[in-house]
Amino acid sequence: MDLSEKPGLKGVLTIELRDMSGALVERYQHHNLITTRGKQLLADLLLGKKNALPTSWAIVVGTGTEPANVADTALKAPIAEQAEDRDPDVALVSRANVTVVQGTVSATLAAPPAGTVQPLTEAGIQITVGTEKILFNRVQFPPVNRGANMVMTLSWEISF
Repeated sequence: MDLSEKPGLKGVLTIELRDMSGALVERYQHHNLITTRGKQLLADLLLGKKNALPTSWAIVVGTGTEPANVADTALKAPIAEQAEDRDPDVALVSRANVTVVQGTVSATLAAPPAGTVQPLTEAGIQITVGTEKILFNRVQFPPVNRGANMVMTLSWEISF
């Protein structure tokens, strides 16, 4: 059975690099893991244990090469830049006779300055609740080179 067909909480990251005219240059997809803190956040929200709702959803990226671990609380080598999604989407999606709830967080990183190439190797969703920042999920992947003439869009599908 394909990973995308198994029931349970999971996420898939899609990375798209586009040139300045908007044409797709490269596209990658990676399955990721939901961190223990991410799962705890969902349980706390469901059971009313959190006093505040998330106020920010951001996709963070970095250059860390250590494999993802459920105990991760931050990226291993984050870059300062992050991209917020001010309006994450939630939908019911049917695939192969299975209906899941799918949340999508998407964000775009503008092209870096001329002469810059960033070999990104990790990403995650960082959720802000009050003043607390929670790394909801994390994935580590082979280098994706973000260059000066490329806009990077990251889209995360989280399925329940």
